Amino acid sequence: MNNHIKTKHPETLEGQIKRGRGRPRKYPAKVPSDFENVKYSIFFNQEKRKAEEGKNVDDDIKNITQIIFDEIFKGAHKDKLFSNPQSVEEDPILKLLLDKKEIINKEKNEKNCNDVFYEYLKSFKNDVNEKYFILMTKFVILFRECFDKNKYKEDDKRVGILKPDGLPDLCNEFYGDFLESNDFFGINGQDDRDEIIELIQHFCIWLFKNDYTKSKLSLASN
Repeated sequence: MNNHIKTKHPETLEGQIKRGRGRPRKYPAKVPSDFENVKYSIFFNQEKRKAEEGKNVDDDIKNITQIIFDEIFKGAHKDKLFSNPQSVEEDPILKLLLDKKEIINKEKNEKNCNDVFYEYLKSFKNDVNEKYFILMTKFVILFRECFDKNKYKEDDKRVGILKPDGLPDLCNEFYGDFLESNDFFGINGQDDRDEIIELIQHFCIWLFKNDYTKSKLSLASN
Protein backbone atom coordinates (compact mmCIF):
# COMPACT_ATOMS: atom_id res chain seq x y z
CA MET A 1 0.00 0.00 0.00
CA ASN A 2 2.82 2.42 0.84
CA ASN A 3 4.40 2.02 -2.61
CA HIS A 4 1.01 2.37 -4.28
CA ILE A 5 0.32 5.63 -2.43
CA LYS A 6 3.81 7.02 -3.03
CA THR A 7 3.58 6.49 -6.78
CA LYS A 8 -0.10 7.18 -7.46
CA HIS A 9 -1.45 9.20 -4.52
CA PRO A 10 1.44 11.06 -2.84
CA GLU A 11 -0.94 13.73 -1.56
CA THR A 12 -2.61 11.21 0.74
CA LEU A 13 0.55 9.67 2.20
CA GLU A 14 1.25 11.99 5.10
CA GLY A 15 1.88 9.40 7.80
CA GLN A 16 2.32 5.66 8.15
CA ILE A 17 1.98 2.96 10.74
CA LYS A 18 5.09 2.67 12.86
CA ARG A 19 5.76 -0.04 15.41
CA GLY A 20 7.87 0.51 18.48
CA ARG A 21 10.74 -1.69 17.36
CA GLY A 22 12.90 -2.29 14.32
CA ARG A 23 14.25 0.26 11.89
CA PRO A 24 11.85 3.18 11.41
CA ARG A 25 10.35 3.67 7.99
CA LYS A 26 11.27 6.69 5.98
CA TYR A 27 8.58 9.34 6.05
CA PRO A 28 7.72 12.17 3.68
CA ALA A 29 9.75 15.30 4.30
CA LYS A 30 6.82 17.41 5.44
CA VAL A 31 3.50 16.72 7.07
CA PRO A 32 0.88 19.42 7.72
CA SER A 33 0.74 20.31 11.39
CA ASP A 34 -3.01 19.59 11.43
CA PHE A 35 -2.64 16.17 9.78
CA GLU A 36 -4.30 14.19 12.55
CA ASN A 37 -7.14 16.70 12.86
CA VAL A 38 -7.81 16.50 9.12
CA LYS A 39 -7.60 12.72 9.09
CA TYR A 40 -9.72 12.26 12.19
CA SER A 41 -11.65 15.08 13.83
CA ILE A 42 -12.88 16.75 10.65
CA PHE A 43 -12.66 13.73 8.37
CA PHE A 44 -16.40 13.56 7.78
CA ASN A 45 -16.83 17.24 7.06
CA GLN A 46 -16.09 16.73 3.37
CA GLU A 47 -19.15 16.93 1.13
CA LYS A 48 -18.64 13.45 -0.35
CA ARG A 49 -18.73 11.93 3.14
CA LYS A 50 -21.08 13.93 5.31
CA ALA A 51 -24.67 12.99 6.06
CA GLU A 52 -27.55 14.38 4.05
CA GLU A 53 -29.94 16.56 6.02
CA GLY A 54 -33.07 14.71 7.03
CA LYS A 55 -31.73 11.28 6.10
CA ASN A 56 -30.57 8.55 8.46
CA VAL A 57 -28.64 5.40 7.58
CA ASP A 58 -30.84 3.31 9.89
CA ASP A 59 -33.95 4.26 7.92
CA ASP A 60 -32.85 2.00 5.04
CA ILE A 61 -30.56 -0.39 6.88
CA LYS A 62 -32.25 -3.56 5.58
CA ASN A 63 -31.63 -2.57 1.98
CA ILE A 64 -28.11 -1.28 2.76
CA THR A 65 -26.98 -4.51 4.43
CA GLN A 66 -28.39 -6.59 1.58
CA ILE A 67 -26.52 -4.51 -1.01
CA ILE A 68 -23.26 -4.97 0.91
CA PHE A 69 -23.84 -8.70 1.36
CA ASP A 70 -24.59 -9.27 -2.32
CA GLU A 71 -21.60 -7.27 -3.58
CA ILE A 72 -19.09 -8.95 -1.26
CA PHE A 73 -20.33 -12.49 -0.64
CA LYS A 74 -21.96 -13.14 -4.02
CA GLY A 75 -19.32 -11.43 -6.14
CA ALA A 76 -16.84 -12.90 -8.58
CA HIS A 77 -14.09 -13.19 -5.94
CA LYS A 78 -16.14 -14.65 -3.09
CA ASP A 79 -13.92 -17.75 -3.07
CA LYS A 80 -11.03 -15.54 -1.91
CA LEU A 81 -12.83 -14.69 1.33
CA PHE A 82 -12.42 -16.53 4.63
CA SER A 83 -16.08 -16.74 5.63
CA ASN A 84 -19.06 -17.88 3.59
CA PRO A 85 -22.30 -16.55 5.10
CA GLN A 86 -25.47 -17.52 3.27
CA SER A 87 -27.46 -14.48 4.35
CA VAL A 88 -27.08 -11.04 5.93
CA GLU A 89 -28.01 -12.52 9.31
CA GLU A 90 -25.05 -14.92 9.18
CA ASP A 91 -22.43 -12.18 8.99
CA PRO A 92 -21.72 -10.81 12.51
CA ILE A 93 -21.20 -7.18 11.49
CA LEU A 94 -24.14 -7.01 9.10
CA LYS A 95 -26.41 -8.66 11.66
CA LEU A 96 -25.44 -6.10 14.31
CA LEU A 97 -26.25 -3.34 11.83
CA LEU A 98 -29.54 -4.94 10.86
CA ASP A 99 -30.53 -5.32 14.52
CA LYS A 100 -29.49 -1.70 15.17
CA LYS A 101 -27.61 -2.86 18.24
CA GLU A 102 -26.38 0.08 20.28
CA ILE A 103 -24.10 -1.52 22.88
CA ILE A 104 -21.61 -4.38 22.85
CA ASN A 105 -21.82 -5.65 26.42
CA LYS A 106 -18.17 -6.57 26.83
CA GLU A 107 -15.17 -5.05 28.53
CA LYS A 108 -12.78 -3.36 26.11
CA ASN A 109 -10.13 -6.06 26.46
CA GLU A 110 -12.73 -8.75 25.70
CA LYS A 111 -13.85 -7.31 22.37
CA ASN A 112 -12.91 -9.10 19.16
CA CYS A 113 -12.50 -7.64 15.70
CA ASN A 114 -16.17 -7.96 14.80
CA ASP A 115 -17.12 -6.00 17.93
CA VAL A 116 -14.58 -3.28 17.24
CA PHE A 117 -15.42 -2.94 13.55
CA TYR A 118 -19.08 -2.56 14.46
CA GLU A 119 -18.25 0.01 17.13
CA TYR A 120 -16.31 1.99 14.51
CA LEU A 121 -19.28 1.99 12.14
CA LYS A 122 -21.73 2.83 14.92
CA SER A 123 -19.57 5.75 16.08
CA PHE A 124 -19.81 7.51 12.72
CA LYS A 125 -22.95 6.23 11.00
CA ASN A 126 -24.86 9.43 11.80
CA ASP A 127 -22.06 11.55 10.32
CA VAL A 128 -22.06 10.05 6.83
CA ASN A 129 -24.36 9.69 3.86
CA GLU A 130 -25.70 6.32 2.73
CA LYS A 131 -23.25 5.88 -0.15
CA TYR A 132 -20.27 6.53 2.09
CA PHE A 133 -21.61 4.29 4.84
CA ILE A 134 -21.86 1.43 2.33
CA LEU A 135 -18.21 2.00 1.42
CA MET A 136 -17.17 2.11 5.10
CA THR A 137 -18.99 -1.13 5.82
CA LYS A 138 -17.45 -2.87 2.82
CA PHE A 139 -14.06 -1.67 4.05
CA VAL A 140 -14.41 -3.12 7.56
CA ILE A 141 -15.85 -6.44 6.38
CA LEU A 142 -13.10 -6.90 3.81
CA PHE A 143 -10.45 -5.88 6.34
CA ARG A 144 -11.82 -8.51 8.71
CA GLU A 145 -11.81 -11.13 5.94
CA CYS A 146 -8.20 -10.34 5.12
CA PHE A 147 -7.22 -10.57 8.79
CA ASP A 148 -9.01 -13.90 9.23
CA LYS A 149 -7.58 -15.28 6.00
CA ASN A 150 -4.11 -14.22 7.08
CA LYS A 151 -4.37 -15.84 10.51
CA TYR A 152 -6.43 -18.99 10.05
CA LYS A 153 -6.55 -22.09 7.91
CA GLU A 154 -9.63 -22.73 5.84
CA ASP A 155 -10.87 -25.45 8.19
CA ASP A 156 -10.39 -23.41 11.35
CA LYS A 157 -13.66 -22.51 13.08
CA ARG A 158 -12.28 -19.87 15.43
CA VAL A 159 -13.23 -16.96 13.16
CA GLY A 160 -14.35 -13.92 15.11
CA ILE A 161 -12.12 -14.30 18.14
CA LEU A 162 -9.18 -12.31 16.76
CA LYS A 163 -8.22 -9.21 18.71
CA PRO A 164 -7.82 -5.84 16.94
CA ASP A 165 -4.33 -4.87 18.10
CA GLY A 166 -2.65 -6.44 15.07
CA LEU A 167 -4.88 -4.80 12.46
CA PRO A 168 -2.58 -1.84 11.62
CA ASP A 169 0.26 -4.23 10.79
CA LEU A 170 -1.86 -5.73 8.01
CA CYS A 171 -2.64 -2.49 6.14
CA ASN A 172 -0.09 -2.95 3.35
CA GLU A 173 -1.10 -6.54 2.68
CA PHE A 174 -4.79 -5.65 2.89
CA TYR A 175 -4.62 -2.99 0.21
CA GLY A 176 -1.86 -4.33 -2.00
CA ASP A 177 -2.34 -8.10 -1.96
CA PHE A 178 -5.91 -8.67 -0.83
CA LEU A 179 -7.87 -5.85 -2.49
CA GLU A 180 -5.87 -5.06 -5.62
CA SER A 181 -5.37 -8.72 -6.56
CA ASN A 182 -9.12 -9.40 -6.26
CA ASP A 183 -10.47 -6.40 -8.17
CA PHE A 184 -11.47 -4.76 -4.87
CA PHE A 185 -14.34 -7.23 -4.39
CA GLY A 186 -16.84 -5.09 -6.28
CA ILE A 187 -15.74 -1.66 -5.02
CA ASN A 188 -16.07 0.15 -8.33
CA GLY A 189 -14.54 3.41 -9.45
CA GLN A 190 -11.09 4.79 -8.76
CA ASP A 191 -12.44 7.44 -6.37
CA ASP A 192 -13.93 4.79 -4.06
CA ARG A 193 -10.78 2.70 -4.27
CA ASP A 194 -8.66 5.72 -3.39
CA GLU A 195 -11.02 6.48 -0.53
CA ILE A 196 -10.13 3.12 1.02
CA ILE A 197 -6.67 4.57 1.69
CA GLU A 198 -8.27 7.47 3.55
CA LEU A 199 -10.44 5.07 5.56
CA ILE A 200 -7.43 2.94 6.49
CA GLN A 201 -5.70 6.00 7.93
CA HIS A 202 -8.84 7.20 9.73
CA PHE A 203 -9.56 3.75 11.15
CA CYS A 204 -6.00 3.29 12.44
CA ILE A 205 -6.11 6.64 14.21
CA TRP A 206 -9.47 5.68 15.72
CA LEU A 207 -8.09 2.33 16.93
CA PHE A 208 -5.21 4.08 18.68
CA LYS A 209 -7.35 6.81 20.21
CA ASN A 210 -9.70 4.19 21.62
CA ASP A 211 -6.92 2.00 23.04
CA TYR A 212 -7.54 -0.95 20.76
CA THR A 213 -3.97 -0.96 19.46
CA LYS A 214 -0.53 0.23 20.46
CA SER A 215 0.35 1.02 16.85
CA LYS A 216 0.19 4.74 16.20
CA LEU A 217 -0.08 6.54 12.90
CA SER A 218 3.24 8.33 13.24
CA LEU A 219 3.90 11.70 11.60
CA ALA A 220 7.03 13.28 10.27
CA SER A 221 7.90 16.70 11.60
CA ASN A 222 7.77 19.80 9.38
